[in-house]
Amino acid sequence: MKKNILFAVLVAGTLAASAQKQILSVGGTTSMTIKSGTVFSADSLVLTPSADLTLASNTIKESAAAANMSPAPGINRQYNFGSQITFTGTIQLYYQPTDLNGNVESTLEYTDSAVGIGWLPENTSTVNTSLHYVQFVASAQPFVASTASGPGIDLAISLVSFTGNWNQQYPALQWLVDQTGGTVNFSIESSTDGAAWNEIGTVNGLDNNGSDNYQFSDVNPPAKNMYYRIELIQPSGKISYSNIVYLDKGTNSNSLVLVAGNHSVSARFSGTLPTAIRLINVSGQVLRTDMTSRQEYQLYGLTAGVYFLQYDLNGQWGVREFVIN
Repeated sequence: MKKNILFAVLVAGTLAASAQKQILSVGGTTSMTIKSGTVFSADSLVLTPSADLTLASNTIKESAAAANMSPAPGINRQYNFGSQITFTGTIQLYYQPTDLNGNVESTLEYTDSAVGIGWLPENTSTVNTSLHYVQFVASAQPFVASTASGPGIDLAISLVSFTGNWNQQYPALQWLVDQTGGTVNFSIESSTDGAAWNEIGTVNGLDNNGSDNYQFSDVNPPAKNMYYRIELIQPSGKISYSNIVYLDKGTNSNSLVLVAGNHSVSARFSGTLPTAIRLINVSGQVLRTDMTSRQEYQLYGLTAGVYFLQYDLNGQWGVREFVIN
């Protein structure tokens, strides 16, 4: 499958220790849209959106100064946007071994900052010590700056999956979280167009360790086509969003059946067929990507563990969890 690749600016050489260099500028009268699946490279920051990303009145600057954070310092490379973006897709940040700033490379984590919130590492990110980059699969992730750093403090709660179905009368939502103590309240938001969001309820989190399931029903949806997402606010103040779930009351015939076998899984779709699928492990690493549209997919060579199958239906990504024993 041929991939679209978009390069913003490629700059060779090493930055001076205090230099901040603008590598992209998009004016207010024009805009740039990075289409879903396009590989966009701004120097060593690589974004591959799974939903169209439009940049307007924005800039990207690169700096060789380390971000000031604790408990672990940042590397000597960071990227700053002129204004905050919200991104869904894969983020890769490349660096040189000379940028490590005392960090152990194998422990690096993708780290970003949102407006009003300090630098926070993502413990579901991965690091490639051969090609020297960190990678993070983001879902509606708001950030204004990004870098890499040593491991941070584990979040009290991390979202594992968020799914839903239209239960004949009303939309029913379910989500699974991993908890390490502490409580977080979940704010459920809905939208009729996927752009303007309204809070429709909250669910109080449990003070547990381990995995917990939660659910919420929208008993009065204003339309037959609805979008849903969850906002989580960590005790640290970090705000994150779930993936977006799209539910259509008129397409109850759509279904996905997963059959896990010996080191393999079969995924069979009925109704609307997906335009792409992705296989992700419990660490958030993308293991397989298939950009073809088919009724059935066979995935082999899986070791024991928890996996997530993401699938693109009409431009919206759904997700299903399964276990290989």
